[in-house]
Amino acid sequence: MDADADVDADQDLITVRSRLRSALEGVHGRLRATDAIRLAGFKRRTYLRALLVARSMRELGWDQARCRFNGTLETAYARGSGLEREIIIDVERGTDGQLTVKAKEP
Repeated sequence: MDADADVDADQDLITVRSRLRSALEGVHGRLRATDAIRLAGFKRRTYLRALLVARSMRELGWDQARCRFNGTLETAYARGSGLEREIIIDVERGTDGQLTVKAKEP
């Protein structure tokens, strides 16, 4: 299944959780909420989609938080110890068109 395909928000908490689990397996740090929505396969944010992602992230052990990214306070998800939460997780589109997760040390 293409990670960028739009998911039907009415159906698929399981699909969203599966996509997030595979993209973020073994990753610790802080991730922008907008990037989590992209990783879940949604092209744009809606209230229902944000709820699906929030529930999935919580079930995967991520805490919802307000974190600073380049000096700007944003809604985010964080996992790990205090030191690990300093790591910024970026989501970028690779040369093959797939979304990739990269950790940036503070």
